[in-house]
Amino acid sequence: MSNASCAGQCPVGRAYFLRSTALAALAGIAGAGLLADPAFAQAIDSIAPTKSQGKLLTYALPAKDGASIDADSRVIVARIKNAVYAFSISCPHRSLTRLEWLPDSKEFRCPKHDAHFQSDGELIEGRPDRGMDRFALRHAGQSIVVDTSAVLQQDTTHDAWSHAVITVG
Repeated sequence: MSNASCAGQCPVGRAYFLRSTALAALAGIAGAGLLADPAFAQAIDSIAPTKSQGKLLTYALPAKDGASIDADSRVIVARIKNAVYAFSISCPHRSLTRLEWLPDSKEFRCPKHDAHFQSDGELIEGRPDRGMDRFALRHAGQSIVVDTSAVLQQDTTHDAWSHAVITVG
């Protein structure tokens, strides 16, 4: 009996069934591997300023260690060991690539330039020649005020970059 005369009613051949099942299983395994990648499994909180006055953005003081991203303003707010930082979301090597937070290793990563940064923005390794860009910030009660009018670069504004941190208790 030919396949043309079955009109959709023929049983599936054993070889076809086994090949299709194996391909589906491999696709599932590959998909699960992608989901396990830190870039896909990040636990990053999204934030928005509670107040905005031009380039001054006010955020709630982070209650726990970790990083939160304000994608619209391109700001990362991170609290690590009683220190709070405000970073630019862009890789210092090329400003087009968005940095990622890796919560398990408590570091930032640029997926395009294979760069890794400590939680305070210091360069660990990779293509950039400096740490992550920071913004000046100040403590205001239960909030922080981030000044995005100027990007502080570790190599050109080192003193300001070093002091762009708030210690909290």
